[in-house]
Amino acid sequence: MDLMLGALIGWGVILLVMGYVLPYVTRIQLARILGWSFVIGTAVFSIWTTSTESPTHRMIAIASLQLLSMKLIVMVEAYRGKPNVTILQWLAFALGWFGMRPRLFEAFPSKPLNGVVPFLIKGTTRIILGIALLIGSVYLQQNYANVFFLYELVMLVGLSFILHFGILNLSTASWRFSGVDVKELFRSPYKAKSLKEFWGKRWNMAFSEMTASVVYKPLKLMYGIPLAMIASFLVSGLLHEIAISFPVKVGYGLPFLYFVLHGLAMFAEGKIAFVKKINAHPVLSHVWVFAWLILPMPLLFHHAFLVEVVEPLRDFILNNVYLLFGTL
Repeated sequence: MDLMLGALIGWGVILLVMGYVLPYVTRIQLARILGWSFVIGTAVFSIWTTSTESPTHRMIAIASLQLLSMKLIVMVEAYRGKPNVTILQWLAFALGWFGMRPRLFEAFPSKPLNGVVPFLIKGTTRIILGIALLIGSVYLQQNYANVFFLYELVMLVGLSFILHFGILNLSTASWRFSGVDVKELFRSPYKAKSLKEFWGKRWNMAFSEMTASVVYKPLKLMYGIPLAMIASFLVSGLLHEIAISFPVKVGYGLPFLYFVLHGLAMFAEGKIAFVKKINAHPVLSHVWVFAWLILPMPLLFHHAFLVEVVEPLRDFILNNVYLLFGTL
């Protein structure tokens, strides 16, 4: 086995062991310190260990271990010294689901729940649509590459349809078939009328669940809502920084700035009368949300990440699709 891969797998095993052990620590502050130490250690270890690998491989390794380390934190916050999951249930939650609510897996395994077939259909159709968008992004790149963030946006949306709305819906279907009452993690984000609604109720509920559990709620009790909200966006920015800028070794600070801007804009939604009127308008509210999402998006997905990670992933998917249909 490759030494680097063995080291990464070994660290993952350590996280799995600690994720099951730490929730038994009755002193919550100690458990939090230990848990966050593993989060920081995971970031440092994965970045250092993969330093000579390709950006795509680095991104996958860094993001995967970072996700697993955050599962450790949510276990600490969910159980606070009184865990109620078996080893099998912990492993199913840690390795098989992107969401951040371990208590849902206390029912695993049990009778199938409803909604399996609709999620299967939704996931399959979204993957097909995502592949079509990736093909469209290649055409746009070849013919309209100079149009501001056009082919890049279509490419990102295509990958999002495949992963967020496709594969994750198939995963939702499989876990509901196993009796786990998981829900859709990406819930019609185009309907959002405010950034608060977008980030809190519609986009990536796994991330929202995680930041709410390990950042927002603990800080809200100690320092109040405004500081807790700002801290949640800062942590989100740091985690995206680790997953986006570090794999390509450039663009440091840009993803973090994207989330700082969103934190400020979301703060304005609750404080500035003019912005409140925009959010109350049936059309302008959507314009507000998607202007904030799309216009500064080159900060989040900066050029190096697009060229060295996103485009290779797109090309890998399309090459395998063409190969599959060429052999049928």
